Amino acid sequence: MKHFIILFSLLGLIACKQENKEKVTLEDTLEKINIMQNPDINNQNFVSKLTKNVKHYPKEPIYYMRLGKSNCVIEVLVNDLPIHEDYELSNVATPIRINRGILKSGKQKLTYRLYPTGDLMKESYGDDYDTVTTLTDLTSVNIKIIQMDNKGEKKLKDEVVVMQHKSLNDENGNFIASGKPYYEYTFEFEAEVPYELEGWTKGQDLTKLDQELLEKKALEFHNVYQKIYKNQDADALAKSNFGLESIISQVYYKSETENTNLWDEYLTFLKIKNKKFKEINDYKSNFYGDGKIIALKQKSLEYPYRGLGVFFFEYLDNETVESYYSLSIYLYLPKGKNLEDGLYMIE
Repeated sequence: MKHFIILFSLLGLIACKQENKEKVTLEDTLEKINIMQNPDINNQNFVSKLTKNVKHYPKEPIYYMRLGKSNCVIEVLVNDLPIHEDYELSNVATPIRINRGILKSGKQKLTYRLYPTGDLMKESYGDDYDTVTTLTDLTSVNIKIIQMDNKGEKKLKDEVVVMQHKSLNDENGNFIASGKPYYEYTFEFEAEVPYELEGWTKGQDLTKLDQELLEKKALEFHNVYQKIYKNQDADALAKSNFGLESIISQVYYKSETENTNLWDEYLTFLKIKNKKFKEINDYKSNFYGDGKIIALKQKSLEYPYRGLGVFFFEYLDNETVESYYSLSIYLYLPKGKNLEDGLYMIE
């Protein structure tokens, strides 16, 4: 027994030394890939600094999307920023907030992308159903853009309908892209918001840069972001996400309570033990924001990977239930910065 205690203590000392060495290495690497662009932010002041940055107005309009779909799965982007992805047969009943893609007043673009349902019918109702590889005559999409005041009660009676859209049919009443494996459509709507933000629009066109180097820098960012979670480094997490969450907090006029809940959720996943990270080796580079944003996405169309970012780990929830956590990390390169020096998380 004495031998065991001594051995355990020695292992503990070795582990501490290794951890300190890793922490120094991590901090150096974080600086190198621009994750530490908010050096004054830490675990303790993240919420207060975030809340202090939010400006409030007499009216605080929030725009929502009510979405209905049939015989398809869908991806929705606002101003070429992913807002909603639904790869299930069922529909979301509650309205979906879309201010994240609205940086200033004026015309906004909403794009939806439709894909076939694949094996969803078979998985839900049995082998009598075939795999669906194309959109069908009965494929349809209905989108209603509504606006409500964040300071109001936000009940059904408070909704102001901005516009409604229904997918197009041909002269026979069939979906216009029936028989095709993919369909994309874009329409515009007007939005009036009290803020004006630059966000990712101040970035460079990544499609015109060295693609091999771009992918290398995107991978570097993801690998170091994994280290933040592996080391459970709350200060580094706060620094890396402050710019992004500042924008999101503003467009939704978030309160201190909302920001506290947000940070608590971040910390919950950060502190999970025994994370099993999925190796980043089967991915595709997707461009958004009119070429100014890059995200590394899973190639797989299988559940649960479809549409998810390559930052992905599995864990046991309550030590019994197999669960997973994933993030889509959207990166850009601000004007005046060099790609050789690394990418930045979008703001």
